[in-house]
Amino acid sequence: MNKPITIKEIARDLGVSFSTVSKSLNDSSEISEKTKKKVKEYAALRGYTPNQIALSLKNSATFTIGVIIPDIQNAFFASVLKNIEIHAKSYGYRIVTFFTNEKLKEEEESLKILSKGLVDGLIICPSEETFKKRKFAHFDAVKNMNTPVLVFDRVDENLDFDSVSVDDFGSIISGLDYLYEKGARSILFASTIPALSVGKKRKEAFEKFLKDNPEVKGTILEDQENGVLQNMLLEVLKTEKIDAVFGMDIDSTMLASGAISMIGKEFKEEISLLGYVNKQYNRLVYPKISYINQFPEKIGQMAVDIIVDKIKIGNSKILKKEVIETFIAIKDTSK
Repeated sequence: MNKPITIKEIARDLGVSFSTVSKSLNDSSEISEKTKKKVKEYAALRGYTPNQIALSLKNSATFTIGVIIPDIQNAFFASVLKNIEIHAKSYGYRIVTFFTNEKLKEEEESLKILSKGLVDGLIICPSEETFKKRKFAHFDAVKNMNTPVLVFDRVDENLDFDSVSVDDFGSIISGLDYLYEKGARSILFASTIPALSVGKKRKEAFEKFLKDNPEVKGTILEDQENGVLQNMLLEVLKTEKIDAVFGMDIDSTMLASGAISMIGKEFKEEISLLGYVNKQYNRLVYPKISYINQFPEKIGQMAVDIIVDKIKIGNSKILKKEVIETFIAIKDTSK
């Protein structure tokens, strides 16, 4: 295998100084455009690549972004993480990932490790236990750091950082408007995430819709335990006339789909189902569930764009709060 060419060798081959080559490769205004073009073309021809370790030492940078994810088995988070990695690479950054398994202690330890200068920026989705216990003190340590921090999906007033999220309130209102237009007047709200900020926001939207539409009967079923919620769903669906079920997360949506099938109700004709799904899995099954598309690929890309921008220009106290609009994908379980 040929040894990679160095700046010193490029300078020797072109008959210029080491400094001229270095400044040309870094687009210095001290070097003429003609010389920079000649140096860059020759460097590309010879397959020159910068030494990332040397650059890191010189710039006090790691070219690494830390990512903290609550649950890798969750299809939404897995998709966001995939797109974070792909987009980070396009900027020349690598990612180091920690999984908290929705535990506060794991989150505290992960944040402690990553806040010691090992990464240039942090992208975080807080754990479920963090919200349940309302403990955010471990984030205080990174507020005074120079390292930019971004929170995605689960935003909260106690997390005063850059953020990328979806319009959860608007998503639920749009979904309910759609069900209403299709004739639903008895709607069941199902959730396994009552403690999370997104769960609370979605419930708030449902309650607002019911207040604005008093002719609609709303039933709310919430429990973080899947088995408990499944039994609750079966009981209500067997004993009450429900026109539509709106699942507030992947688990509750799949539990509702199973419960509807178990009691033998026909989708569309007798009942509609709208919720959140694993899109890849949804393509392989029947009936395909109508769902709210949260565009995780956009979340991952936008999170990286903001973090890299903050890394390059220096961390700023002016925060970016990006909110992505969602889209209702109509499939087999609704009219």
